[in-house]
This record gives sequence, structure tokens and C-alpha cells, in this order.
Amino acid sequence: MAAAELSRAAERANMCTAANATGVGLRGEYFAQESWQGAAMLVRVDASVDFGASLDWPAERASERPRSVRWSGWLKAPISGFYRFHADAPDQRVLVGRQLLAGAGAAPEARLEMAAGRFYPVVVEVSRLVDSNARLRLEWTAPHGARFVVPRALLYLPSEAVVKPAVAQ
Repeated sequence: MAAAELSRAAERANMCTAANATGVGLRGEYFAQESWQGAAMLVRVDASVDFGASLDWPAERASERPRSVRWSGWLKAPISGFYRFHADAPDQRVLVGRQLLAGAGAAPEARLEMAAGRFYPVVVEVSRLVDSNARLRLEWTAPHGARFVVPRALLYLPSEAVVKPAVAQ
């Protein structure tokens, strides 16, 4: 019985890896001002949200560093169950299914029940990029209990159906 449980857990964990490559990532919008003010200075597809202070910033744009960033798109749940999201960097928050699940203002134990194979709108925002040792990541704790960065395989670009978040006043 325990061997069967371990086998099912391993199968579920494998569904949450980059080896299941179907997604392409999220749209990253980088702004010259805090709180996403003005037009984005750079828009690109980021395979995952897992950055240090450098943000893998293009060398030719080294003199113009962003002050805020927003990633948006869809994420696909690989297995059904409750997911917790994490925002460890200052001024970072995570919204999934239009619910604030991590960061300032989120309930400490906020989680979302997601169904396998369904797509959920996701927005990761950092209103003020600061020099810190904290990494900018889109992480979740999956129903099987493992915490890890949401892989590219489960991230998709936004569509017209994704409602843009309101700009902070």
C-alpha cells in the first residue's frame, strides 16, 4: 500500500516539472517607474518567474534598469487539490484566479483549490524593485506538499480574456 502511494506521489510530482513542456511562459512587462506607471519599457516572454536582482536584464539596456514589473498569463493545474502560492520578495504579490494569494494583504494561509487541466489567470506583481537578496519567484506548494517554482510547462501567455489588474493609485 505504501509503495503504491509513493508511486502515485512520484507521478504527480513529475507532472509538475519542466519535462512536461507545453507552456511557453508568462508575459513580463518591465516599467521605468514604480507601481507600473507609464508605458512598459520592455515586454518579453519569460519562461518562468525565477530571478535574482539582475532580472536577466539585456546588456544593451544596462543603463536603464526597471523599477517595477508585472508578469501575466495563465497557469495550468497539473493535479487537482489545494495550492499555496508564495511571495518572498519585498513588494511582491501573486494573484491567481483573481484572488490575492501571496504578498501584502493576502491571508497568511491563503490557498486555492484548483482542478487538474484547468487554466487559471495569474498575475505576479512587484510594485517596487529594490536591491535585496530575495529572489523574485512564482512559487507554489502543490497538493502533494512540495514547494517549487512553477515551471514553464504550466505557464501560458495571456489572452484577451485575462483582465488587466487596476493600476495602483
